[in-house]
Amino acid sequence: MAVIAPFRALRYNTRLIADLGQVVIPPYDVIGVEEQKRFHQKHPFNMIRLDLGETLPGDDEHENAHSRAAAYLKEWLAQGVLIREADPCIYPHELDYEVSGERRTRKGFFALLRLEELCGGCVRPHEKTFQGVKDERLRLMKACSAQLSPIFALYADPEGSLDEITGSEAHRVPCASFSDHNGMGHRLYRISDADRVRRIKDFLADKDIFIADGHHRYETALTYRDWMRARHPEAPTDASFHYVLVYLSSMDDPGLTILPTHRLLPHVDPALGTRLLDNPAPYFRVEAFDGTDAGVERWRGALEDAGARRETAVGLAIRGHDRFYLLRGRKQALRDFLARKGFPEVLWDLDVMAVDHVLLRGLLGLDEGYLHDAGNIRFSHDVQAALQDVADGRVSLAFFLNPTRIDQVRDVASSGNTMPHKATYFHPKVISGLLIHPIDPGEAVG
Repeated sequence: MAVIAPFRALRYNTRLIADLGQVVIPPYDVIGVEEQKRFHQKHPFNMIRLDLGETLPGDDEHENAHSRAAAYLKEWLAQGVLIREADPCIYPHELDYEVSGERRTRKGFFALLRLEELCGGCVRPHEKTFQGVKDERLRLMKACSAQLSPIFALYADPEGSLDEITGSEAHRVPCASFSDHNGMGHRLYRISDADRVRRIKDFLADKDIFIADGHHRYETALTYRDWMRARHPEAPTDASFHYVLVYLSSMDDPGLTILPTHRLLPHVDPALGTRLLDNPAPYFRVEAFDGTDAGVERWRGALEDAGARRETAVGLAIRGHDRFYLLRGRKQALRDFLARKGFPEVLWDLDVMAVDHVLLRGLLGLDEGYLHDAGNIRFSHDVQAALQDVADGRVSLAFFLNPTRIDQVRDVASSGNTMPHKATYFHPKVISGLLIHPIDPGEAVG
């Protein structure tokens, strides 16, 4: 069963930090080097110093970004920059943002989720993880004795029942309200009364929890729990290290958005794309669109229409070509190919499988070693920017996808399988720095 708990969060002291937009950041794994520098320069108490500190010349195993993060955390607590909540709370959150010209509001809440193993329990992953990333996050957790950023998880609530409990805070004055670095509006509320907390916990007790984002953080928290349990056998069964900081949202929330993740190949010979167009059978049939603005709009519209009809289709742009292409999948042929490769049926109709395995590995013949080299494949969520990269010669081939649907995420996760790398991009990312979960082996949660 899913065990949700309120917690005494560490938060920025809004008497000292009036504009939280100056100190919160995106998750560490979407911050590039230049953006990391900008966040360091933005404010002396910016969360970047804790969650993704700079590597400096002379760093070693004793003095490094992690040790500095721990020092900053201790210093900010002493200065009152960060303060501890007096009572355990669950924190409803509303996020206003815009996508494709449409204004949306995503609703969710922050709480603690009791950790459980990923095999056979109620917590369902859908992506594979990389050991190096988990090792780095573990070193940071050990240094700071805290979870600095939440995982993003989903639950099913087609009737909106839980929103009626958490959303009733919206008529009150939020405990925090600000715009972040992207101009997105945030409102944070608190629920501390025992009855409403119990109703939230009871509603989620029999629900599956689907990890949307933060698989590395979740698995790191599991490893940290085991490490702490061995070090502190006397700790209470509800010790804080048994829990992970989580942002939960309904997968039925109309404000939930998944963006497509397009695949860009900068170094392959563009002739590979031409040969693909000449021999797409039996897996695809090809449609061509002229390179005018009107042609591009028709091409993008045809791709989106295929997605709306739940048909597999992939857009293709080739360096040096003045046309754009749509590869319409032949459903049974794609299924047969993936079945022969040993993939489970729940993955057969995913567009990302058609690209990553049928096109890139199958028809183009790119091997695992090539595709696992980050220099050989790039990922983008911006169609126009990717097209410009092709036009300017920075990319040889670009494959454009429709977003993975939320029901596909649910079905794959429920089956115990995982999707290819970069199969989903839940937008917007859940920010870091709004709430921190401090970990004390002697402190029970709840």
